[in-house]
Amino acid sequence: MAAGEDLQYCLPIEWDEKSLGERLEALTGRPLSISITSNSVSVLSVTRDGERTRLRLHRIFLKSGPDVIREIARFIKNRKKGERFPILRRYIRANGRQIEKAELGRTTERAGRFLPKTEGKFHDLSCTYGSLNREYFSGRLICGITWGRSPREYAVKKRTLGSYSPSRNGGPGLIRINPILDRKSVPSYYIRFVVYHEMLHADIGTIKKNGRRSIHSAEFKRRERLFQEYEKAIAWEAYERRGCKMR
Repeated sequence: MAAGEDLQYCLPIEWDEKSLGERLEALTGRPLSISITSNSVSVLSVTRDGERTRLRLHRIFLKSGPDVIREIARFIKNRKKGERFPILRRYIRANGRQIEKAELGRTTERAGRFLPKTEGKFHDLSCTYGSLNREYFSGRLICGITWGRSPREYAVKKRTLGSYSPSRNGGPGLIRINPILDRKSVPSYYIRFVVYHEMLHADIGTIKKNGRRSIHSAEFKRRERLFQEYEKAIAWEAYERRGCKMR
């Protein structure tokens, strides 16, 4: 080892909420409000709350090393579309596989004891979800997705196109997409937009401001517009559907 070179020991690190928050504040130079959760829907979530940044981390990160922590800090500071976070992705894949498998099984039971159906006649939700997860969420979202059993499952008068149902016990929730969209005439970019909309609900959750709950907060709307084909999807929606509503 060259003279003056730093000696670093690769010892296991176990953070607590306070020490991890302090380290990330030092790396980002930002005031953070950090929460450690067992929520495996969104293992890493960042939202703005005035001048402070709200960070939710799954507890798997309490045993992460310096390289992972530095990439979390980079994720907080720079969340441009297309930005790559390979260390985070590998860490989540290595540590979250068992969580995903166990929790998705429980989600299926809670969702009415039916197997999720992702392959439609014209559109495959699994492929859509996977590509959106990689492109916009760095592969960190873990939740179920399925076509609804029939259009009658939704409020027909409102034509609800998609919904996200969070789990009550911290496990992954379930995205349901109205099968009325599984038609040849519905463009794939619009299916992607509806799925992306519901994935944002899974990632951001419900934000409280001035004591009131907001599911389509300013942060939600800001991130919704990051969808690459947002204007195109909105224009198609305005032209094609009347009285339809996503929630």
